[in-house]
Amino acid sequence: MKLFTVIWGLLFFSLFAALVTYCLGPNPHDFAPSECILCHTGHPDSPEFLNVRSSSLTCKPCHQDVFESGYIHPVDIIPENVTVPRDMPLSRSGLLTCDTCHDVHADYQKFPNFLRRQEPPYIFCLICHSDDSMGESHASTLAEAHFTAGHIASESGTTGTIDPLSKNCLGCHDSTQGSSVSLNTGRWDHGSNFPGPTLGKKHPIGIHYEQARMRPGRKTDLRPIDEVDKRINFFDGQIGCGSCHNPYSQGQDQLVMSDRGSALCFACHMLD
Repeated sequence: MKLFTVIWGLLFFSLFAALVTYCLGPNPHDFAPSECILCHTGHPDSPEFLNVRSSSLTCKPCHQDVFESGYIHPVDIIPENVTVPRDMPLSRSGLLTCDTCHDVHADYQKFPNFLRRQEPPYIFCLICHSDDSMGESHASTLAEAHFTAGHIASESGTTGTIDPLSKNCLGCHDSTQGSSVSLNTGRWDHGSNFPGPTLGKKHPIGIHYEQARMRPGRKTDLRPIDEVDKRINFFDGQIGCGSCHNPYSQGQDQLVMSDRGSALCFACHMLD
């Protein structure tokens, strides 16, 4: 119990130190006048001097790592089953964008990460989401809108690595808070609650997809990786938890796409 307290204490201190460092550092959005055209068009005194495309697309050139290193709250969508207050603006076409939660011109010392309100993560989510709407989903557990790779992928034994996002998943799904998984050298099985009866309730992660496709004696034929549905993610060519699951998905088991008729399975597997 004491070790657990020490770990949480160190984690809290690290987060606090990072926040202080962030606030004392230079404003990353301290744009020069000549840089206004990165987001705006026309003359500054003109009423047309507005962002003419999705603010999410405007954010991408500088924040490509955020969009690619993990999962983010869905953007460029019409919000449903939530109440969005007036100080959390939607786009002119009614879409939820990055700008809904972030004010790029806010005082970053008062509003860390340029968030529009000074609220802790879970409370900030409740600005739009109710406890009922969040339910038992990952959102209520993660309490964050950017689920990114927070761990370092390291070798296990002599073969294979596991991607950082999968390590984040295993932080809970090691039977401490979620379903358990079995960890073996070079192979990480899905867990006993996997619904696929023909796969023995397990699915490996931490293996290279193309190497598995070319391996002699494989159980099924796999499609070339370039032909796999783009909603399925690979991590440096490897299969991970995030290949099939998105913690912000509203689908069953947070799948990246519907598995109706085994569509998700057949996106990779070609069974006779």
